[in-house]
Amino acid sequence: MGTYKSLLLGCGGRATEHIDVYRELKNMEMAAVCDLVQEKRESFAQKFNVPASYEDYETALGEVKPDIVHVVTNPGNRVWEAECAAKAGVKAVVIEKPIAILPSDMAGLERVHNESGLKIIVNCQRRYFPQFRDGTIREILRNKLGDLHFVRASSKGNMMGMGPHMMDLLMFFLDEAQPEAVWAMAYGINETGYQVTHRAPESMFAEYWFPDNVRVVLDCDPEALGTPWEEEFWMHLHYDFLGAKGWLSLTQNKGYRFQCEGMSTPVQGESSWTNQGWAGQRDFTQAVADWLDGGPPHLNRFEVARASFNALMGALQSVYEGRRINLPSTLTDEQWSELRERLRQMPIEP
Repeated sequence: MGTYKSLLLGCGGRATEHIDVYRELKNMEMAAVCDLVQEKRESFAQKFNVPASYEDYETALGEVKPDIVHVVTNPGNRVWEAECAAKAGVKAVVIEKPIAILPSDMAGLERVHNESGLKIIVNCQRRYFPQFRDGTIREILRNKLGDLHFVRASSKGNMMGMGPHMMDLLMFFLDEAQPEAVWAMAYGINETGYQVTHRAPESMFAEYWFPDNVRVVLDCDPEALGTPWEEEFWMHLHYDFLGAKGWLSLTQNKGYRFQCEGMSTPVQGESSWTNQGWAGQRDFTQAVADWLDGGPPHLNRFEVARASFNALMGALQSVYEGRRINLPSTLTDEQWSELRERLRQMPIEP
C-alpha cells in the first residue's frame, strides 16, 4: 500500500471541506491545487501546506501525475474534467455533487467510466455519518417498522441543491432500491445565487413509486417542511418514514426518533451536520483510497450516483410530459431546456 497523490481542481467555497480532511488521512496526500484565479489557488496552497499550485488543469495532471482528482468546479463542468483525468491515468475522480446537471453530462460521464475504468465518486458524504454507515437507520427501517408504506423527504433547497443529498440518502436507506415510476409538478425558475449554476425548478413536488409498494413524496421548495429552525437552506433536510408497525423521523441537525409496537416511548439518536459533517467527509475521502487498495466499493460510486440522478431527471420528465412516467428517465437536454423556458414564463405571485 503506497501513498496516493491527490489534485484539487477548483478552490471555491466547497473546496475547503475536500482539502481540510487530508490532515487526518492515511496513505493520501494533497500534492497540488488548481484554479484559474491566482489568488485563490495560492491562498489554498499556503493555508493547507500544499506544495504546488497550477492555473492549467492539463499541465497539473501532466506534472503531478495524481492518482485521485477532486473536481470541485461549477456543476456544469464535469465531462471534460473526467476525460482529462482518465487520459492522464488518474485512478479515481471525486466529483462534488451534483454529479451532473444535464442528461448529456451523465451520458458523457458514463462513457468515460465505461471506456476507461476510471472510478467516479460523487461527494454525497452523509452516507459516511456513523448512524447511516453502520446500518442503524437501515436496521430500524428493515426490522422494526414492519412493512414500509410511506416516506416523506423534504428540503427548502431546490432539486439540484439539496435534492441530490435527499435522493442519495433515501436510496441508501432503502437498500439501493430504485423508483419504478414518478409523477411530479414544478413551478418557477429562480436564477439568482447558487441557482444560476444548480439549474432546477425553484419548487418541485414529486411522488415516487418504489418496489414493494413503498410510496415516497419528495418536496424541494422554499415553502417545504424542511427544517423550520434552520436559517441556511443547505441545512434543510428531513425524512418521515411510516410502516405497518411504527414510524421514524429524521432531521439533519435535530437527530432521529423512532417508535414501534411494544415501545412506550420513542428511542432517539444523533443526526448532526454540525457534529458529524467533518468526520463524515474524512471517512468518505479515506474510503476512496481503501477502494483503490482493494477494499469495499465506495458507498458513493458512479452506479449509485447515476441511479439518484436518473430519479431526479425522471421528475423533470414527468413535469415536461404532464403525466406519471415509468423509469428510467429518457429526458433529453432539449426537453429540459424547453421546460425551463416554460417555468421561466410562469408569473411568481407575491
